[in-house]
Amino acid sequence: MQLTVDPPRWLSNVPSDYENRKQLWIRSGLWLSFNEGPFVTLGVESLGYAERQLLEWEKRIALIANDRAYRAELESLIMECAAHSILWVFGLYEIVRVVKDTNPSKFEALKELFQKLEILRMPLAKYEVKRTPKYRDTPHYPTGFWFAESGSVGWQVFNPHAEAVQPFTRTGIANEFLSITATEPIFQVAPRSTDF
Repeated sequence: MQLTVDPPRWLSNVPSDYENRKQLWIRSGLWLSFNEGPFVTLGVESLGYAERQLLEWEKRIALIANDRAYRAELESLIMECAAHSILWVFGLYEIVRVVKDTNPSKFEALKELFQKLEILRMPLAKYEVKRTPKYRDTPHYPTGFWFAESGSVGWQVFNPHAEAVQPFTRTGIANEFLSITATEPIFQVAPRSTDF
Protein backbone atom coordinates (compact mmCIF):
# COMPACT_ATOMS: atom_id res chain seq x y z
CA MET A 1 0.00 0.00 0.00
CA GLN A 2 1.43 3.37 -1.05
CA LEU A 3 1.03 5.96 1.71
CA THR A 4 0.57 9.55 0.63
CA VAL A 5 0.07 12.69 2.63
CA ASP A 6 -1.14 15.33 0.22
CA PRO A 7 -1.12 18.93 1.45
CA PRO A 8 -4.38 20.85 1.24
CA ARG A 9 -4.73 22.76 -2.02
CA TRP A 10 -4.83 26.12 -0.23
CA LEU A 11 -1.32 25.75 1.21
CA SER A 12 1.18 28.11 -0.30
CA ASN A 13 4.52 26.85 -1.53
CA VAL A 14 6.64 26.55 1.61
CA PRO A 15 10.34 26.05 0.82
CA SER A 16 12.01 22.89 2.07
CA ASP A 17 15.45 24.38 2.85
CA TYR A 18 16.12 25.86 6.26
CA GLU A 19 17.60 29.17 5.11
CA ASN A 20 14.35 30.14 3.36
CA ARG A 21 12.14 28.63 6.07
CA LYS A 22 13.95 30.56 8.82
CA GLN A 23 12.45 33.82 7.58
CA LEU A 24 9.00 32.24 7.61
CA TRP A 25 9.43 31.21 11.25
CA ILE A 26 10.37 34.78 12.13
CA ARG A 27 7.33 36.10 10.26
CA SER A 28 5.10 33.58 12.04
CA GLY A 29 6.35 34.71 15.41
CA LEU A 30 5.73 38.34 14.52
CA TRP A 31 2.23 37.64 13.20
CA LEU A 32 1.29 35.79 16.38
CA SER A 33 2.83 38.35 18.74
CA PHE A 34 0.59 40.40 21.00
CA ASN A 35 0.90 42.11 24.39
CA GLU A 36 -0.84 39.37 26.41
CA GLY A 37 1.27 36.57 24.96
CA PRO A 38 4.77 37.81 24.10
CA PHE A 39 6.29 34.40 24.74
CA VAL A 40 4.39 32.92 21.80
CA THR A 41 6.82 34.76 19.52
CA LEU A 42 9.81 33.23 21.30
CA GLY A 43 8.21 29.79 21.20
CA VAL A 44 7.59 30.01 17.46
CA GLU A 45 11.14 31.14 16.80
CA SER A 46 12.46 28.29 18.99
CA LEU A 47 10.49 25.78 16.91
CA GLY A 48 12.08 27.27 13.82
CA TYR A 49 15.55 26.79 15.24
CA ALA A 50 14.71 23.25 16.34
CA GLU A 51 13.46 22.50 12.84
CA ARG A 52 16.92 23.13 11.35
CA GLN A 53 18.26 19.88 12.80
CA LEU A 54 15.14 17.95 11.81
CA LEU A 55 15.42 19.13 8.21
CA GLU A 56 19.09 18.10 8.12
CA TRP A 57 18.20 14.63 9.42
CA GLU A 58 15.39 14.33 6.86
CA LYS A 59 17.78 15.30 4.07
CA ARG A 60 20.30 12.67 5.24
CA ILE A 61 17.57 10.02 5.55
CA ALA A 62 16.48 10.68 1.96
CA LEU A 63 20.10 10.55 0.77
CA ILE A 64 20.89 7.14 2.30
CA ALA A 65 17.41 5.57 2.23
CA ASN A 66 18.11 3.15 -0.59
CA ASP A 67 21.75 2.39 0.17
CA ARG A 68 22.09 -0.86 2.15
CA ALA A 69 25.61 0.10 3.25
CA TYR A 70 24.06 2.77 5.50
CA ARG A 71 21.30 0.64 7.01
CA ALA A 72 22.40 1.01 10.66
CA GLU A 73 22.81 4.78 10.29
CA LEU A 74 19.44 5.01 8.54
CA GLU A 75 17.62 3.14 11.30
CA SER A 76 19.25 5.29 13.97
CA LEU A 77 18.48 8.53 12.12
CA ILE A 78 14.83 7.60 11.59
CA MET A 79 14.42 6.83 15.30
CA GLU A 80 16.17 10.04 16.37
CA CYS A 81 14.28 12.17 13.87
CA ALA A 82 10.97 10.62 14.95
CA ALA A 83 11.70 11.16 18.66
CA HIS A 84 12.62 14.81 18.17
CA SER A 85 9.68 15.30 15.81
CA ILE A 86 7.28 14.14 18.53
CA LEU A 87 8.69 16.73 20.93
CA TRP A 88 8.48 19.36 18.19
CA VAL A 89 4.78 18.52 17.63
CA PHE A 90 4.17 18.93 21.38
CA GLY A 91 5.78 22.38 21.21
CA LEU A 92 3.64 23.52 18.29
CA TYR A 93 0.51 22.17 19.98
CA GLU A 94 1.26 24.24 23.10
CA ILE A 95 1.91 27.40 21.07
CA VAL A 96 -1.35 27.08 19.16
CA ARG A 97 -3.22 26.22 22.39
CA VAL A 98 -1.92 29.42 24.00
CA VAL A 99 -3.03 31.40 20.95
CA LYS A 100 -6.46 29.76 21.26
CA ASP A 101 -6.74 30.78 24.91
CA THR A 102 -5.35 34.31 24.57
CA ASN A 103 -5.81 35.61 21.02
CA PRO A 104 -9.07 34.37 19.43
CA SER A 105 -8.76 36.63 16.38
CA LYS A 106 -5.49 34.95 15.33
CA PHE A 107 -6.65 31.49 16.42
CA GLU A 108 -9.48 31.45 13.88
CA ALA A 109 -6.95 30.95 11.06
CA LEU A 110 -5.30 28.12 13.03
CA LYS A 111 -8.48 26.31 14.10
CA GLU A 112 -8.32 23.49 11.53
CA LEU A 113 -4.61 22.94 12.17
CA PHE A 114 -5.26 22.84 15.93
CA GLN A 115 -7.84 20.08 15.43
CA LYS A 116 -5.19 18.05 13.59
CA LEU A 117 -2.67 18.71 16.34
CA GLU A 118 -5.18 17.54 18.97
CA ILE A 119 -5.78 14.31 17.06
CA LEU A 120 -2.02 13.72 16.70
CA ARG A 121 -0.84 14.87 20.14
CA MET A 122 -3.15 12.74 22.28
CA PRO A 123 -1.87 9.35 21.10
CA LEU A 124 1.75 10.58 21.01
CA ALA A 125 1.59 12.01 24.55
CA LYS A 126 -0.93 9.82 26.35
CA TYR A 127 -1.18 6.72 24.14
CA GLU A 128 -4.92 7.27 23.81
CA VAL A 129 -7.32 8.25 21.05
CA LYS A 130 -8.30 11.93 21.13
CA ARG A 131 -11.25 12.07 23.50
CA THR A 132 -14.76 12.42 22.11
CA PRO A 133 -18.07 11.33 23.61
CA LYS A 134 -17.68 7.98 21.83
CA TYR A 135 -13.97 7.52 22.60
CA ARG A 136 -12.94 8.00 26.22
CA ASP A 137 -9.73 6.50 27.59
CA THR A 138 -9.32 4.37 24.46
CA PRO A 139 -5.72 3.06 24.24
CA HIS A 140 -3.90 3.89 21.01
CA TYR A 141 -0.29 4.15 19.99
CA PRO A 142 0.30 5.58 16.51
CA THR A 143 2.19 3.68 13.87
CA GLY A 144 5.29 5.48 12.66
CA PHE A 145 6.30 5.78 9.01
CA TRP A 146 8.79 7.65 6.88
CA PHE A 147 9.21 8.64 3.24
CA ALA A 148 12.37 7.55 1.43
CA GLU A 149 12.06 10.39 -1.11
CA SER A 150 11.96 13.23 1.43
CA GLY A 151 13.11 11.65 4.69
CA SER A 152 10.01 12.99 6.43
CA VAL A 153 8.76 11.02 9.40
CA GLY A 154 5.16 10.73 10.46
CA TRP A 155 2.49 8.75 12.20
CA GLN A 156 -0.76 7.06 11.36
CA VAL A 157 -3.25 7.94 14.08
CA PHE A 158 -6.89 7.18 14.63
CA ASN A 159 -9.09 10.20 13.99
CA PRO A 160 -12.19 9.73 16.18
CA HIS A 161 -14.18 12.34 14.25
CA ALA A 162 -13.73 10.52 10.93
CA GLU A 163 -13.47 7.09 12.60
CA ALA A 164 -10.51 6.32 10.37
CA VAL A 165 -6.74 6.19 10.52
CA GLN A 166 -5.15 9.40 9.25
CA PRO A 167 -1.48 10.02 8.37
CA PHE A 168 0.41 13.09 9.59
CA THR A 169 4.01 14.17 9.10
CA ARG A 170 5.88 16.71 11.17
CA THR A 171 7.01 18.49 8.04
CA GLY A 172 3.45 18.59 6.69
CA ILE A 173 2.21 20.10 9.95
CA ALA A 174 5.06 22.64 9.89
CA ASN A 175 4.31 23.56 6.28
CA GLU A 176 0.65 24.09 7.09
CA PHE A 177 1.50 26.27 10.09
CA LEU A 178 3.95 28.37 8.07
CA SER A 179 1.52 28.65 5.19
CA ILE A 180 -1.12 30.08 7.52
CA THR A 181 1.04 32.35 9.64
CA ALA A 182 3.97 33.51 7.52
CA THR A 183 2.99 33.96 3.90
CA GLU A 184 1.64 36.72 1.71
CA PRO A 185 -0.63 38.67 1.81
CA ILE A 186 -0.21 38.83 5.60
CA PHE A 187 3.10 40.62 5.22
CA GLN A 188 2.51 42.96 2.32
CA VAL A 189 4.79 45.91 2.66
CA ALA A 190 3.38 49.35 1.91
CA PRO A 191 5.11 50.89 -1.09
CA ARG A 192 7.68 53.57 -0.36
CA SER A 193 6.98 57.03 -1.73
CA THR A 194 9.93 56.57 -4.10
CA ASP A 195 8.20 53.54 -5.66
CA PHE A 196 5.48 55.66 -7.29
